[in-house]
Order: sequence, then C-alpha cells, then structure tokens
Amino acid sequence: MSSSEIPDDPPEGFKLVDFARGRPEPTFNTHVGNMYAKRGEKGTRDEFVLAIRVQQNMCNPAGGLHGGMMMTVADLVGTMGGGYLAGLRKFLPTVSMTFDFVAPARLGDWVEGRAELIRQTRSLLFTNIYLTVGEQKILRASSIAKN
Repeated sequence: MSSSEIPDDPPEGFKLVDFARGRPEPTFNTHVGNMYAKRGEKGTRDEFVLAIRVQQNMCNPAGGLHGGMMMTVADLVGTMGGGYLAGLRKFLPTVSMTFDFVAPARLGDWVEGRAELIRQTRSLLFTNIYLTVGEQKILRASSIAKN
C-alpha cells in the first residue's frame, strides 16, 4: 500500500474477491483495484453485493470516481451478481449495457453495487444494477449477459 492509499476497511461480511484464482497471467480485473463481495446466507441466493473503496488511482481529474471505473464495477455486478441470483456458476459475457450516471462518488467513499434479476431466458440474463454510496444512488445500469 502506498502512503496515498486509503485503507479499504470493508464492512463486516465482505470478502476480498480473488480475480487471479491461480491464473498464471493477470487479467483486466486484477488491475482495477480491490473489490469485495458479500453474499446472502448460505443456501440462499437472495443477495449479492460487490463493493470498492474509492482510491486515488480510481479517480478522475475532478476528484470523483472515474466513470470507466463505475462502469467496470457495474459490469461485474451485472454478470457476477446476476449470475449468482440466477444460480449460475460460470463466466457470463456481457452483450449489452446502458449506464446513467446519477451522482459522483469521492475519494474514500465505500461504493456498493447490487443487481436485480429481471429475466432469465435459455440464452440471456437481464439485470438492473445500482451503485450506491450509503443510501445515495450514484449509477443506474441495465445489462444483458449471454447465459
């Protein structure tokens, strides 16, 4: 951790996501920063939350969380969270996404993303995604992933 990094200090129940999972070469997700996940009670599929602590390297020149980082988190919430809620345990490639930037997140904010499963067909998964800081919605997205 560099001197400019803010400790992640995830709330209780959040666990660091290991995007490397033993892969010999890094992937995109291993470069964007620490992400944390929290799932519903064991045996249920009622909740999946993906979260980050906003670090300086995630910010734009105005000091807010960069839109590209917000979209990255939302994309992962749509595929990981939507897949979890649908009971799927496989990689789901995104085929379409739309984004609405509602409010900024700032350095040090804890940003949480949640997916709402809209529909699952034989080949597609439709989700709505919300990123929040506390109760404040900062991004709304819709996603279609290949099932």
